[in-house]
Amino acid sequence: MPFLDVRGLEPPQPLIKIPKALEDLKEGEVLEVLGSRPFIHLLPRLRELGYSYELKRTEEGYYLKIWRSDRPVHREDMGGGFVIDENTNVGKLIDRYPKALDILVKYGFTPLKNPLLRRILPYTVTLKQAKRIRGLSDEKFRELLEELRKLQVDEGS
Repeated sequence: MPFLDVRGLEPPQPLIKIPKALEDLKEGEVLEVLGSRPFIHLLPRLRELGYSYELKRTEEGYYLKIWRSDRPVHREDMGGGFVIDENTNVGKLIDRYPKALDILVKYGFTPLKNPLLRRILPYTVTLKQAKRIRGLSDEKFRELLEELRKLQVDEGS
């Protein structure tokens, strides 16, 4: 059984390593992950992507078993009134405005180029958290928000 120990890794490193390990998961295999945190941002995405899981707290940390499920759960439609600001979830932004991916990559969010990472990682962070992770200056972040907001304007025309 594949095993991954992500204890002691700072976010978002576990959320990068786990999807990479899932990419290599063969039919019928179970990925075992040991972490120091309870994977609260990852668990909803696993179900949406068609994985089942079991999570237990142990003396060593949080023990997570992940395997393929035959029934993915689909996200609800986001509806209108979508706001792009520092609290916007990056994954929902890309779902709503696919061109946002190119803009985010342009500003240094290169892990989003990986298709599997793109299906999990962005749903765990807001634009503000992404800004901090990438070390964007306030000025660059304002530019990023302006470009992303233009997508809304273009959609309305």
